[in-house]
Amino acid sequence: MNISKRAFLYVTRKRGKTILLFAILLIIATFVLTGLSIWDASKTAQFNLRQSLGGKFNIFPDWENSPYIVKEDIMNEVDEETGKTSNSYLMYSTVQFTPENIAAIKAVPGIKYCSARLDDILPFDGISLFPGTLPIDAKYQGCTKVMGVYGTQDDLFFTTDTLTLSEGRHICVDDTRVAIISRDLAERNELKIGDYLTTHYYSMEDQGFTGEEIKLQIIGLFTPKEVEQFGEFITTYDKIQNLVFVDFKTGIDGDKINYGFSSLQVTIDDPQDIARIISDVKSLSGIDWKAFTIDADNETYESAAAPLATLNNLVLTLLVVIIIVSAIILALILTLWTKTRIHEIGVFLSVGIKKSAIIGQYLMEVLLIAVLAFGLSYFTSSAVAGQIGNHLLQQSMQTELEEESDVSASGAIDVDIGSPVQNSLPTEDGINVSVGADHLAQLYLIGLAIIIVAVSASSITVMRLKPREILSKMS
Repeated sequence: MNISKRAFLYVTRKRGKTILLFAILLIIATFVLTGLSIWDASKTAQFNLRQSLGGKFNIFPDWENSPYIVKEDIMNEVDEETGKTSNSYLMYSTVQFTPENIAAIKAVPGIKYCSARLDDILPFDGISLFPGTLPIDAKYQGCTKVMGVYGTQDDLFFTTDTLTLSEGRHICVDDTRVAIISRDLAERNELKIGDYLTTHYYSMEDQGFTGEEIKLQIIGLFTPKEVEQFGEFITTYDKIQNLVFVDFKTGIDGDKINYGFSSLQVTIDDPQDIARIISDVKSLSGIDWKAFTIDADNETYESAAAPLATLNNLVLTLLVVIIIVSAIILALILTLWTKTRIHEIGVFLSVGIKKSAIIGQYLMEVLLIAVLAFGLSYFTSSAVAGQIGNHLLQQSMQTELEEESDVSASGAIDVDIGSPVQNSLPTEDGINVSVGADHLAQLYLIGLAIIIVAVSASSITVMRLKPREILSKMS
């Protein structure tokens, strides 16, 4: 009689032991399968969170340590009442980012967008602007803010959906004398794509706008997600409906100082890679890093991801504990049962059956029961995995908030528990825990390992005995 048949007959004959072992294996499998599904859901939630939030860092002149910082006095004013003189000065870096530098940075793996812009205020002939609510100097009447950009497709206004390109195309780095304006401003002035705007550059020497005329062709229209509310204090040139985007070359013409971009805002795909990406950026040749410094902004992601990371570590720890405890419990039970089968072992040995074949039968017996128990655990785990996962997540979130509150109370940092970041965590709605076929396959592999260890451990005490010792115990 082969091993499989002997194992099947023993399992069907010893119904009490079979039912008890089935229940034990079902409980073990349910815990393990639940842990696997929660762990996988946690990792998926972390990945989705990283993709939704992204990461970013800013590159700007090192105003304190850069050897390229220049400070120029541009105006001395005397207060008529006090007689005191106030000095105004202009500070800038002589080393700035060129379009070639930005292209090299954008090519670094993991970088999604690289926003670079120059702000200016320019007049536009014959354009009716949306009026602001704050008074402005006479020289800025009819002026609005102009953004000279590396490209609007990478600009933060568009990548954050603050503005949406509703018609036309984006400004590219190779464009010259082009503009994108708001649809509202276009309708107010009966403008369309292909029409031209006329502006003049500002002259530092004359403290005003020169007669040099610049023609800009409208190539796109944008729609703002929100406009300023009624009663909000804002100047005419700061209203988002009056904003004008122009190409980089237009943005720097007439300005002898800003011949490039002084700062960049870089958005990355995965905030988990921010350290590696910054290191890769700093290793780029052609950029003098003595002139710049980098400020990494990863706080939003870290705040949102902390509960998920805590949950991930907790579930992983529980999984390891469950597997180890399960193997120990199963080994103890099988050891007790093996000791009750000494007579059976003696008979097998007396008829020439090897010890390895006897252990193989015991292993087959447990596997026959485990196959059914593991399969049924799919349904029991599906029923409880979601509730357990979200309960553990809520506990993790509460723990994180309490830890941050304790640190804030100690004066180490100032953490606002009611801040929008905390109240908008993607994890508040819970995680989507589902038991899949891949989890079941993992369960069978882990369960097989547990059973092999348990059966091997339980058989050592008896199988190391010699046939004569087994016969003496039988008598």
